[in-house]
Amino acid sequence: MEGDQFFGGTKGTPTLIAFPEEIDRIAVGRRNFLALSESGQIYTVEHDFQYINTAKIGSPDILEELPSKKNRVVHMAAGWRYAAAVFKGIGLMVWKSERTDEERQQVISSPLPPSSTERIYKARKVLRIEEIENPEAIKDLEIIGLMVGDGYLVYLTRSGTVHRVNVTDDIFASTSPPESFCLEKFTTSPPLCYLSGSFDHFGLFNTTGSVLVGNHQTGSNTPPEIMPGLQQKDIIALSWGDWHALALCEDGSILSWGRELSANGCLGLGYKNWEEARQMGLVVNRGEVVTPEGETRRIPGFGGAEDKFAFCVAAAGWHSAALVADFKVKEVRKRDW
Repeated sequence: MEGDQFFGGTKGTPTLIAFPEEIDRIAVGRRNFLALSESGQIYTVEHDFQYINTAKIGSPDILEELPSKKNRVVHMAAGWRYAAAVFKGIGLMVWKSERTDEERQQVISSPLPPSSTERIYKARKVLRIEEIENPEAIKDLEIIGLMVGDGYLVYLTRSGTVHRVNVTDDIFASTSPPESFCLEKFTTSPPLCYLSGSFDHFGLFNTTGSVLVGNHQTGSNTPPEIMPGLQQKDIIALSWGDWHALALCEDGSILSWGRELSANGCLGLGYKNWEEARQMGLVVNRGEVVTPEGETRRIPGFGGAEDKFAFCVAAAGWHSAALVADFKVKEVRKRDW
């Protein structure tokens, strides 16, 4: 793990995390990440803050209260303070994946070696699949997409319905089910088939190019945001940072939109100064560069007739990245043979 740590400071050397078994998949949140082992066990790794600008990586904590290893983890997602996973035949479970200030202070005052750290998380069932008697209903409610935002989570079912669950600390102390509702206005034909999101925003699309966007304020009857710059663009993946996002298109091109702070480059548009940004049709306001509402911008150099073909994108915080195949053929001269 490397990159910016909180606000200030960098970590140039990756930190090795020793797990007791082979890891098959990871999901990264704001202050934690999840690791799924080949046997089906979920582990979490947290940031234990010792100084305001320095974060120390905590050791793996096994989630012992989650279902046993024989239950296959279908999906898992990490958010800002919470994490969630879908277990086949059991349902959707959510837990708080961050230590409290009191717990963190105990770690600071009495540090333990990584091998001594052990914690059991209180997980809460949100959707209890095993209580649904109708097999067809179970099939319709099969979760095919999951995201965890700041104080909420969203999941997408096989039938194309979109559901939101409000997640706060109160749900772990209450016996009442957490507030959950269907996003009635999030519907397309053919049905939605893809969901991704982070922090404040989430997006969905179907197989014919319709893209719907929501945020932390989206309610049961809130209509989705339909950005013209995303419709019928052959989008195959979406990735979300704090205030910007990326869309990967079938031809290997990348679209970006949202807000860029102090020209940090997360939109990937390559302007050299504020005037160039304005000439590109971007809005410049107090050190921020913003794409006009509903619009996207194609990141130069990828897809179409370009030499570089992007096949994976990732956005997080104020950063963006892509995995790219470079098809440019180097000129070969006779003396090179």
